[in-house]
Amino acid sequence: MARSRHADDILNINVGGKKYTVRRTDMLADPRSKLAEWFKPGTLKPIATDKGGNYYLDRDAKTFRHILAYLRLKKEKFVPSLALPSKPDDLANDYHSKFRLTFRLVGECEALNLSELKDLALDLLQKYQRTEEQHFVTSYVQVALRDFESWQFEKEQASVDYDSITYHYF
Repeated sequence: MARSRHADDILNINVGGKKYTVRRTDMLADPRSKLAEWFKPGTLKPIATDKGGNYYLDRDAKTFRHILAYLRLKKEKFVPSLALPSKPDDLANDYHSKFRLTFRLVGECEALNLSELKDLALDLLQKYQRTEEQHFVTSYVQVALRDFESWQFEKEQASVDYDSITYHYF
């Protein structure tokens, strides 16, 4: 069943099992994205549908809400960084991995060619990482100082105890 595609259409999209109702103009807000390519009026590219007739995108449903928020903000000419999650942990699958960080939102943006949002997400993660590293260093220093003060106190106590010993010579 071929659907006509008009710029003001309301679309029902199943993204990884979660259904979203969006305006086609939202999907077109970033003209360089694959979403714009797939949903622009007049395109002949077929888009998969689910059993209910909803467009189907095999993408991560949790991160898509941020992508959709970004597209809506971009369309309305608002600050696109407002679409980023409030907790940067939501951006990462495996944030604390030493060698390889897997960024869900960054990966989705890469797959959908949403470079502005990808750059915003990477910037947020880098700031978060610096903050976490500063917090770790501060915590480490606090623990080291506490341990040193405890050691110093114990040493002083041992010295006081030693000084209070009275020697008796026979």
